[in-house]
Amino acid sequence: MDESRKNKFMDFFVGTPAYNNDKDYAAFASFTAPLNMFFLICLVLHTIYMLVFTYFGITTMQTFDMIGVILYAVFVIMLKYFKGSWLPCILLTCFELFLHQICSVNLFGLQSGFQYLMIPLIFMTALIGNKGKLMKYVRNVIIFIACVTFLYLVILYNNRVALYDLPYGVNVGLLIVNVTLSFIVTAIYTARIFSSVDNKRSELDISVDEKIKAIENMQHQIIISFANIIEARDGSTGKHVKRTSEYVAALVDELKRHGDYDDILTQQYMHDTVFSAPLHDIGKITVPDAILQKPGKLTKEEFEKIKNHTVNGKKIIEQAMSDIEDEEFLKVAKCVALYHHESWDGKGYPYGIEGEQIPLCARIMTIADYFDALSAKRVYKSAMPTSEVFENIKEQRGKKFDPIVTDAFLRIRDTIDEIAKANAD
Repeated sequence: MDESRKNKFMDFFVGTPAYNNDKDYAAFASFTAPLNMFFLICLVLHTIYMLVFTYFGITTMQTFDMIGVILYAVFVIMLKYFKGSWLPCILLTCFELFLHQICSVNLFGLQSGFQYLMIPLIFMTALIGNKGKLMKYVRNVIIFIACVTFLYLVILYNNRVALYDLPYGVNVGLLIVNVTLSFIVTAIYTARIFSSVDNKRSELDISVDEKIKAIENMQHQIIISFANIIEARDGSTGKHVKRTSEYVAALVDELKRHGDYDDILTQQYMHDTVFSAPLHDIGKITVPDAILQKPGKLTKEEFEKIKNHTVNGKKIIEQAMSDIEDEEFLKVAKCVALYHHESWDGKGYPYGIEGEQIPLCARIMTIADYFDALSAKRVYKSAMPTSEVFENIKEQRGKKFDPIVTDAFLRIRDTIDEIAKANAD
């Protein structure tokens, strides 16, 4: 047999069946290759048994094994040429395994009992995930205990009363070969299934992570676009949303790096704070254009309407995003919208709360929004040089701003300046 025919012959039995390239059956491709190999080994094993029983003239056992040979030969061919045949093949395997147990009972006098539960137990361990050393260790321990238990109960703890008068050496030899090869086949097949299932789990995890990130990015872009439309109403450009979001991101990173508020600033909290930043002024959508775009000084009544954008912002987030399942993000977003005009000394609005009564995410947003409000040009004022804005913020330390947050903001002064210049109007 030349090399190409040899490879073709081997591929027929142990290679992945050709239909696995079909998209309709791609999900089962990883299972059919080890199943094919399992059937091939069983085919060889039953052929050997059939020859032994033919030699000793045991007709009943010969018939059982002939059925097994035919079934497994059919399974191998079906897997190769018929789509979806893995399911009937597995069902028919259950039937053949039943015949195999009858064969064992008749040949060796083995009593069907608890020991046979060890075989499905080994297969069931494929359901245990492979993440972490502990899970792998648990899976391996279960398999080891199941194998030892099976061998002990079958070979050493079974009152065998053989129904066929075979030479003792042949009988014991066949028993050991039967048990050993069965477990080798089971071990190899299970290992292949483990590998396939674990790979599939990894693929699904990666796919889910990618989709989650894509959805998250899409939501973030929608939020930014919505925020830009709102900001444009008071004469601001979309750069305000971008700048304040980048100020917040730089500030939370610095707080985390310095170890400030380490008990609050988890990765999730930092993420939610940055993603909530574009929504801080969403309540301005309820303020009339005449007030937002007024070039002169606001009246007391007009300023009261402006101040209401914090409370209205929280309500809008509650109503518009009620279907979002991420409760922690919604909580942070509402806090940012509602409290970002509160002051450390209690002189802010809408409630005049002070100190750490103000959520940290809002205290971070306050200083970022304040810096941009002074350093950027608006319809009612010109831009203030950033050097003056930093001095102003330093003076407001412990008054308008959280001292710790202020110190962190001043430490990253160069970074803030770079963000402001890169996103200038």
